[in-house]
Amino acid sequence: MSTATAEQVVADTIDAAQAVLGGQIEAIFTLGSLAHGGFAPLVSDVDVAIILGSTAAETAAQIAQVQSLVVDKARGPLSARLSVFWADWQAVRTGAGDNYRLGPVDRLDLLECGRLLVGSDLREPSVRPSHEELLVMSADHILSKFTDDYLERLRDTETVVAGGPRVVTKAILFPVRFMYTLRTGRIGLNEDSARWYAAEGLPGSALALKALEWRDEGITDPDLASQMLDADLAIVHAECFTEYAKELDALGEIDRAAAMQERVAGVHVATTDAR
Repeated sequence: MSTATAEQVVADTIDAAQAVLGGQIEAIFTLGSLAHGGFAPLVSDVDVAIILGSTAAETAAQIAQVQSLVVDKARGPLSARLSVFWADWQAVRTGAGDNYRLGPVDRLDLLECGRLLVGSDLREPSVRPSHEELLVMSADHILSKFTDDYLERLRDTETVVAGGPRVVTKAILFPVRFMYTLRTGRIGLNEDSARWYAAEGLPGSALALKALEWRDEGITDPDLASQMLDADLAIVHAECFTEYAKELDALGEIDRAAAMQERVAGVHVATTDAR
């Protein structure tokens, strides 16, 4: 599987968007690793942002139709990994407005790295998302994704490894990327985040760097992968949750901080059980 396969999915997305949205389209960009580099066919998503003249309550359904057309066409194995963001120019430049899907982290990615495919580039002048906005969005993502059930599944590292490199590397690199955003206020790109994490000497650094290798080359030694996950995966998560809980508390985000502390407690239980 090559980057060219992902580009075919992008081309199919443009065709579908033009069929469904037509003259409403102002611009189309790629985001994520297809835009700023580091695309790994084994694990990466295909991220596309569609900018419209205006958005409304029905826009979400139209975007869902675009995505459905691409998945139904399925000309590449990456079609199922298509993620479509949408907004109007006001939301892109300021983060204000309604009826759009472009959170602070994704908006920063579009402003700094988005690769224009269709239309005109009217991103500037813009107001960059604040560090607090990035932190809160990241915290909400953590709280929605890293549920008790998810953390429980991560304890069975042999099953995690059996899920393949996409499952394994996301389990490792998501908390690493969130830590990078927390500490730097920048987008957590996989390569930058993992190497920064290791350079900082944070817990589980060897696992973070190994995840970069697994993203590109796959997992050739499942037993080693399971051993490394047993040793450090819970520790990486605990570090991330603990740091977010502290920052949220300092911001006065009491409910989010308390919820994050519950995640810390859950990870500590997993760590204790593993030992």
